[in-house]
Amino acid sequence: MALVISDRVKETTTTTGTGTYTLGGAVAGFETFTTNLSNSDTTYYCCTDGTDFEVGLGTFTSSGTTLARTTVISSSNSNNAVSWSSGTRTLFCTLPATKTIVLDASGNASVGGTVTATGTSVFTNLDISGDVDIDGTLEADAITVNGTALNTVIAGVTVTNATNATNATNSSHVLVTDNESTSEENLITFVEDATSSTGNVGLEMDGNLSYNPSSGTVTATIFKGNIDAVDGDFDGTLEADAITVGGTALATVIAGTTVTTATNANHVSVADNENTNEENLIPFIEDTSATGNVGLESDGDFAYNPSTGTVTATIFKGNIDAVDGDFDGTLEADAITLNGTAVTATATLSTGISNTNVAQFGSGVADNDFLRVDGTTIEGRSASEVLSDIGATTAALAADEATALAIALG
Repeated sequence: MALVISDRVKETTTTTGTGTYTLGGAVAGFETFTTNLSNSDTTYYCCTDGTDFEVGLGTFTSSGTTLARTTVISSSNSNNAVSWSSGTRTLFCTLPATKTIVLDASGNASVGGTVTATGTSVFTNLDISGDVDIDGTLEADAITVNGTALNTVIAGVTVTNATNATNATNSSHVLVTDNESTSEENLITFVEDATSSTGNVGLEMDGNLSYNPSSGTVTATIFKGNIDAVDGDFDGTLEADAITVGGTALATVIAGTTVTTATNANHVSVADNENTNEENLIPFIEDTSATGNVGLESDGDFAYNPSTGTVTATIFKGNIDAVDGDFDGTLEADAITLNGTAVTATATLSTGISNTNVAQFGSGVADNDFLRVDGTTIEGRSASEVLSDIGATTAALAADEATALAIALG
């Protein structure tokens, strides 16, 4: 569909009312609409019977050869569609006065609507007060905005919308300001990956890559290539084929490093440090599960001193099987055995003094024996052994010796 304006096009019509005009054939000396228009083309028309008139924009239909009253521009019926009575009228192509461009006394043209040019159009000193919509290429030796050169105007203008149809070259740079104090996410522009990395190419941006000037943070979904950073803070998972620290493989570095958090996938190197006199906390598996990747924790009340071999805790529970026991405080037990024999409330001892002050001796003491103290040992002696001890052969002699000794001492 196109707007077509042709010369010497005039036909008759007998259409009544305000409906679509039915074309009745060319007037002598003129051509038909069918000769000059294609189906669905539009054209400006005028219909008159010599008294009333109607000027408007019509749409031509080749089938049935009709012209619809698409828009009425002016008419003898207060610029509305004329309701025709019976009779014959003429209908012809025209150019309404409101659709023409007229030069004023100074030779200047004033256009109130839209100017459309096809092909290559040349304008000299074009002064436009409204909007300009250019579907093709605009080429000018110089452009000014309100008397100021365009390159000066756009130096301080924020461009919110641009298309790749108009590309910029390095001859006109873009003013860049330092905005690092603002806390905001700024999208980053790229040279479009379509033609070349140089020359007149378009710019595009990706919402997945942004920069926050206040924090200096670049945000993206994935970073590829070599990342050379001073510090790294990973909130998620760091995965790499190989990691080096100061040029040394990570596996070598952590061989002598204290690991605060680790899983069973990488074991921890344990050194023998039994000569150091210090209290070492003992690690425990956290109270969640006995297997799998679980955390480690320590308790300050449970420690080990490697120089003395001492394990220190507040309370020991369970069976304690020890070679020797040294209790600085109180030993309290529900039951105590000595060599497998229970120690009851009244102690039964093989030697010594029992809890009831009854002397207990070994198998070397028999009934009616005498007792002899030999150093720190008390032993049993029979009558004959006692006589031998005092150098007497009979009991009578022993009695005499005892009597004589008593007299001498007395």
